Amino acid sequence: MAKFQPIGDTPFTEIKQLGMVVRDIDKTVEYYTSLGIGPFKPLAMNITEKWVRGKRVELKGRALVVKLGPVELELIQPLEGPSIFFEFLKKRGEGLHHLGFPVENLDGEEERLVKQGLKVLQKGRGPNCGYTHFETDAIGGVVLEILKTLPE
Repeated sequence: MAKFQPIGDTPFTEIKQLGMVVRDIDKTVEYYTSLGIGPFKPLAMNITEKWVRGKRVELKGRALVVKLGPVELELIQPLEGPSIFFEFLKKRGEGLHHLGFPVENLDGEEERLVKQGLKVLQKGRGPNCGYTHFETDAIGGVVLEILKTLPE
């Protein structure tokens, strides 16, 4: 087994979000609401630029969140265009896709983590918000994400 070098100063200390990829967000919300989980609301991010594996792409999807204590449950339904969310559905089906960790300086933190050896899978940016997903699912089966959301 490969040996890993520990990341010194890390953003992976406070979880903000559990990201689930689903085929039908409306059915999923209906099911979770029947269990008493809700209310769901649109994710407060206006992502205007998107990249998958370094290539600028046009993609569309729906994302809804619900607060569960200090953590959000994010439901993501990919609709159009290439994305790691469609890849996930094809390879694994619905389920937990990523753990999201809040950061203040998204671009700076991404740059630092790339220098420490993490590989960017997908990212999106908008006015004062955005996310970066790192290729960390080979061990543990889940992607790690850093994100900056708009104030609630």
